[in-house]
Amino acid sequence: MTPTFKRISPLHAADLIRRARAGIEALALFDSRDEINYRRAHITGADPLNENLFSEIASSLPKNIPVMVYCYHGNASQTYAEMFADFRYREVYSVDGGYEALAPVLPDPPTLGTRGTLELADFIREQHFDPTNLDSPWDHALTPLMRASLQGRDNLVEQLLGLGVNIHLRNNDGNNALWLACVAGNAALVQRLIDAGIDLDNRNLTGATALMYTASSGKPEMMRLLLDNGADPLIRTDDDYLAVDLAATAECLQLLRHTAA
Repeated sequence: MTPTFKRISPLHAADLIRRARAGIEALALFDSRDEINYRRAHITGADPLNENLFSEIASSLPKNIPVMVYCYHGNASQTYAEMFADFRYREVYSVDGGYEALAPVLPDPPTLGTRGTLELADFIREQHFDPTNLDSPWDHALTPLMRASLQGRDNLVEQLLGLGVNIHLRNNDGNNALWLACVAGNAALVQRLIDAGIDLDNRNLTGATALMYTASSGKPEMMRLLLDNGADPLIRTDDDYLAVDLAATAECLQLLRHTAA
């Protein structure tokens, strides 16, 4: 059966692009508008696409790489998306509303620029992060926010949040910065991430949440903080365990006693 393309909303497209920027998933992004408009402004990471370029792209781009195309308003991109599908690309997307709808929900990645402190600049350099994209990952797909959270450096996390980094990105294990802050055991940092709107109940690749981690690691203070902020103790892992099933200490078990089956 010949693959078909999918029309997706700008918000869905933005999520896929952010995940690609974070190194979580691959994505080939194309802008099918004319050259003048492409040069004037385009989504960071998008390559130009026209009829002359299509054959070269289709002959060199692996068929297992997801493809996304946007145009002006979402019409011409469907034609190109169908062409990619005809060439048996397995995952092809056309963005409804085109560039005009996508650009407002996907601003350029935050940069260090001149707004970061010397301490943050040193941290970015020492950890080999890209100062022109503070959402860009490095080792184990950790972003600067994740690395600073893992190190318990609340002052750096505060600065990164102020610079507009994406708090919803996840590492290779599917964990977000909240999980890593719980590893560090910095309550102020954990609360800062929660107040910033991080997903309190993010499930990693095994279905585990930060609450489950704190239960299994015997961190009652972190557990209490998560519960006080509304963490869901009734979520189950992929192996059907609740946080209470994973409690490593009597104190953690006591905190979760009301959730026992």
